[in-house]
Amino acid sequence: MIHDLPFQPRSTIETLQEQRFAQMLDLCFERHPYYRQRFYDLGLARADFRSLSDIVKIPVIDKHVYAADPEAFRLDTTGLDKAMTIDWDVMHTTGTSSGKPTPFHSTTYDFYNTLTTNRRALELRGVRSTDIVANLCPMTMHPYGAYHRTIAAANAMKIPVVSPLPGRPSDHFHWSASTDEVVACIERSSATILWGVASYVRRVIMQAQLKEADFSAIRFAFITGEGVSEAMRDDMTQRLESLGAVNPEVNVSYAATEMQVGAVECQPGSGYHNPAPDEFYFEIVDAQTHEVLPSGERGLAVLTHLNRRGTILLRYLLGDLTVQSLEPCPHCGATTDRFVEPPTRGDGLIKIKGMLINPAVVEATLMAVPSVGEFQLRIEHENPEDTLSMDKFIIHISAENELNGISNTEQIAELVRSAIGIRPHIKVVNREVIFDSEVSVKALRLIDLRSFS
Repeated sequence: MIHDLPFQPRSTIETLQEQRFAQMLDLCFERHPYYRQRFYDLGLARADFRSLSDIVKIPVIDKHVYAADPEAFRLDTTGLDKAMTIDWDVMHTTGTSSGKPTPFHSTTYDFYNTLTTNRRALELRGVRSTDIVANLCPMTMHPYGAYHRTIAAANAMKIPVVSPLPGRPSDHFHWSASTDEVVACIERSSATILWGVASYVRRVIMQAQLKEADFSAIRFAFITGEGVSEAMRDDMTQRLESLGAVNPEVNVSYAATEMQVGAVECQPGSGYHNPAPDEFYFEIVDAQTHEVLPSGERGLAVLTHLNRRGTILLRYLLGDLTVQSLEPCPHCGATTDRFVEPPTRGDGLIKIKGMLINPAVVEATLMAVPSVGEFQLRIEHENPEDTLSMDKFIIHISAENELNGISNTEQIAELVRSAIGIRPHIKVVNREVIFDSEVSVKALRLIDLRSFS
């Protein structure tokens, strides 16, 4: 294991990636249920793969293929080193059409390497030995990586972590914390890092403002799980400063359960660095043809595992469009690959009443109004039973907001109309309407209920 691999010469990184890819293929041809059968069906032999350049012979797959038979993606570890045969834990991915989470298995060997990848990620982000993490990731019914891997990352850095346990996953769980309790826990522990889903971290910060809490110790907000606009980053930064934080940094990661870690920024706007090029090989492919695109072109991100013994995925579509760079980071000097464009689903634009709009513009407009707290964009047909009826654009604003400085909701509607050319209907709703029903921490920013059948 090369501790500072993200900063080693590209030749060192690429040599190690070739070695790991060869070892991974040996195992997959011999022991992987899905790929062993897939290679046979394609008429591919191990000798057909001489280097990473031959990876294009493996067809890309998406989450639906993996979710249809997740057990087929687990390696048969019989007879391997003991650490490779022990089932350490199972996390779950979300986002399938059925709503049923997909299990992602890690062996002890995998978890040991996950500690390394997470430590590298924290070092890239500038974490110190004196930092204290407030784990704001929720307690859930199914184990998800965010909650557990945040703790593991702190452990790998040998720094304290406090978990207030937001979320109400079940009537059988008795330790859920209210937002006020979360704020009090952060203040009491003098946490220096807030770590969680973007919209929930913002919600905690807003509640701290209402409570006039002392967040002066905060150095970072590590946020993940949702797209984060510059407007949201600026909003959170300013709110933290109002709570006494000095030069706080809102640092975004691009994470996936299938990675067990995030690709991270060394500083805002620097791009999302791959903390473990010995564990993950990324490609960018054309969204239609799936042909590999050269560095600097925008396409779909594809993940290949290079060093796992539990669930293994080769050429797995993460589902997001982004741009990859192999050039050294101009900020920290890391030579590992980076995503230099915030990953987005599709082109990020939606059409309402025949007009293409950018939801990020609406978000920035709403966040510029100090009195607006949580919100949600909702698009539906005026007549839900008539798929040909006109579009209806609604903005939900949570009921606890006091619209100080806004005499009525019509003024907010006018601000949005001025920004995008479409006037929304504004509705005041209970906060629960805006948040994920399972964990109550992840804001559902955009809901499109239209049917185009």
